[in-house]
Amino acid sequence: MEFFDKIEGDEYWEQGLPGNRKWIREDYLDEDTGKKSRTCWVWSDPEVTANLEEVIDSYLYHWNLDPKSREDLRITKFTGPGEFFGSHSDDTFATPRTASLVYYPNDDYEGGELEFIHFGVTIKPKAGQLFMFPSGYSYEHKVHPVRSGTRITMVCFFNEITFDERQDRQDLLDPKKYYQPQLEYVFDETFGKIKPNIE
Repeated sequence: MEFFDKIEGDEYWEQGLPGNRKWIREDYLDEDTGKKSRTCWVWSDPEVTANLEEVIDSYLYHWNLDPKSREDLRITKFTGPGEFFGSHSDDTFATPRTASLVYYPNDDYEGGELEFIHFGVTIKPKAGQLFMFPSGYSYEHKVHPVRSGTRITMVCFFNEITFDERQDRQDLLDPKKYYQPQLEYVFDETFGKIKPNIE
């Protein structure tokens, strides 16, 4: 898709299109769950929509899904040697995702395999492949370190709650605001006097 060439130039970003956020570094260097890459966000693009609409509609219809919202298109570049994304699932309380979409425009790099942890499946995606899968814990996955070249992905998530409801949950990323009262209730009912220790 020409889209991936467009977003490399300053001209695309100078348009100031709503929802677009230019390239940033995402470097969280925990070796098990961290991430090292470069990412940008695009709300919508006619070329992308035209290319993906049929596949997305088919997946949602087949699995009887009716998402209430979707997130921005997230384009990420993992460059070798060493950029990676550690083990993670896409669904969290603050970002309650139902289905994950990952498109691979290129395969001219070494390493960067996609591994689904709980299934023992490791895939080297081919250029032009698109994967859709449930966002929950059972589909926890990781991106192995890229040894050479640049691995590009375009990711999109579909949500069971509205955009406004997603925004309301952002304040709850602090575990002390959400998990403390929930854990106290669970521990009171289950273990009596035992309390969680969240600092």
